[in-house]
Amino acid sequence: MSAGRRWRAEGAPTEDSVRPHVLWLPPAEVIDYFRQVREVLAPYEDIVAPIADDDLHWTIQGALSHDYADERVGPRHLKDAAAGLRTELAEQEPFTVDIGPVALSRSAVLARVWPHDVASDPPLKLNSRVRTGLSDAGLVLPQATETYFPHMSAAYGKTDTLYVSQMNRADSLASTLLRQARHQVSVRVESVWLVMETQHPDRHTYTFERIQELPLGDSANHS
Repeated sequence: MSAGRRWRAEGAPTEDSVRPHVLWLPPAEVIDYFRQVREVLAPYEDIVAPIADDDLHWTIQGALSHDYADERVGPRHLKDAAAGLRTELAEQEPFTVDIGPVALSRSAVLARVWPHDVASDPPLKLNSRVRTGLSDAGLVLPQATETYFPHMSAAYGKTDTLYVSQMNRADSLASTLLRQARHQVSVRVESVWLVMETQHPDRHTYTFERIQELPLGDSANHS
């Protein structure tokens, strides 16, 4: 995990590796999909770190580790934010997406999340509603510097491909994914989770503590 992607600056407290997030967490059929992908990745664990079942997620939105009052954000803050988020999510009906196929990016092996309703783009609307809800609750969001890109990662890169041998391995992995991991899985998105997510640069992964599940649509105001 490159230095530019790390949340915690050198010498900063370890708590800076923990940030609040809103995630979509996959059901069994999506976990099975990524288990199949993991079999394809197994020969390449010298350059990528496959993600464990319990850590698979689609990031809807993250926030910084301190709020506008410079107080460190914890589970209590997320629970306080839940009411406002419910109001936003009540306007977002559940929707269907396709996940996959997987491909190699600069820093991960990832599967794009494709909405069935392309015209209305519900993943983008969900991201916008969650950003509004978190901001209204006083959480500080990273600046949106590029278009929202919904995806799930199957593995994170272990090293930058600086040498010819690493480049060759990455090329081989990209080719293998094109041949052996071209399938998709369809799934219904019906809720999201408030979590505290921890970045582990030494392990090339992220883990998270589930705080609260929030449904989409009409049931959002009745849970």
